[in-house]
Amino acid sequence: MTSSLQPDSSPHLPFPRLRKFAGRIVRNRRSLVRDLGLVARNASALPWIVFPVKSEPGVRPEFHPDSYQSRLEYLSVLGQMILPVERQSSSEGTRVVMPPNFQWTETSKQSKWFFLNGIATAPAMALLETEELAKTFRRPIHLIHTPTFGAVWDLWDAITARTLRKDGKLAKPAFTIVRNALLSHEHVVLLCYSQGTIIASYIVRKILKDPELRLHAHKLEIYCLAGVADSMHVDYPLTAEHGHPVPYVEHFANGQDFFARIGVLSHYYATSGAVFVRPEKRGHMLTDHYIPGIARGDYCQGRSRLNHYVGGKSPGPEDFVAFDRRR
Repeated sequence: MTSSLQPDSSPHLPFPRLRKFAGRIVRNRRSLVRDLGLVARNASALPWIVFPVKSEPGVRPEFHPDSYQSRLEYLSVLGQMILPVERQSSSEGTRVVMPPNFQWTETSKQSKWFFLNGIATAPAMALLETEELAKTFRRPIHLIHTPTFGAVWDLWDAITARTLRKDGKLAKPAFTIVRNALLSHEHVVLLCYSQGTIIASYIVRKILKDPELRLHAHKLEIYCLAGVADSMHVDYPLTAEHGHPVPYVEHFANGQDFFARIGVLSHYYATSGAVFVRPEKRGHMLTDHYIPGIARGDYCQGRSRLNHYVGGKSPGPEDFVAFDRRR
C-alpha cells in the first residue's frame, strides 16, 4: 500500500525575513519610485529642516541648548539622535504635561489630548515639545513618546511604514492608547507631528475598520503638523451622519519644509481634511517653526478649528472646516 503522504519537494528557501521584505518592495515598487522622485525634486529644501534656529523671540527651539534644563540634557538629546541604539518609550500616554495654573472643569475631564512626536526625539525633546503645546492650548497633554533609535534608523522606520506599508511596533501601542481613550471619553484630540502623522494615518485606518470603534470615531479630532504621511482618510457615511468630517482632520504645513513637501503637500489627492499652508515659510521644527504661527492663526487667518482651542478656548459645533485642498 502506497502512503498518501508525499515528501515536500519544494526547496527550503533561506532568509524568510529577507524574502518577506523583498515582497514588500515588489508590491510597493510604484510608491518607492514615487518617493525617490519626491526626495530628488525637493532636495533643495533639506538644509532648512532645522534652520533658522530661534526664528522669533520667545521660542524654545529643539536644537538650542538654552531650551533644556542643563547642558548635559542637551548633549543627551544630541547623543540619542546619533547613536543607533534601541530605546524604550518614556511615556505610552501616561505622562501628562500640565499648563501653568490649569484648573480642571467638568468639560475638560470629558476630553483627552495626546501628542505624537516625530523622529529622532529623545525624552527631553518630547517633553519640551509637549510643554509648548500644553502652554499654547492651555490643556493637559498626554505624551505618546515614539522613542528614537538614532536618526538614520528612525528615517528607515518612517520609510518602511509609509512607502512599504509596514505598520511597525511603534504604531500599535499608540493605536491601543487612542482606542482606550475613545471608549472612555467624550472627546479625544490627537496632535501629531512629522513621523507622528504616519502613525496617526495607521490609527485612523484601524479605527474605521473596527465595527465597535467606528461608533466612536466622531469623537476624534486629529491635527497634523508638518505632516509627512502620504494619506489620511475620513469615513464618508459617518461624515454624512454627523454633519462634519469623521474623524475630523486638519493639516498645517510650511511651504519650504522638506518633509511637508514630500508629505501632505505632494498628496492632496489622498489627504482628507483642510490643509493650511504658509507658502514661503521655512523650517520643520515644531516649537520654533510651527507652534508660534499656529497660535497666532498665521496659517489659517483664524479659520481652523485648532486655532479656536488656543489659550484654553473651545470651538463651537459650527467651527468644523470643510475639506480644502488648495495650495
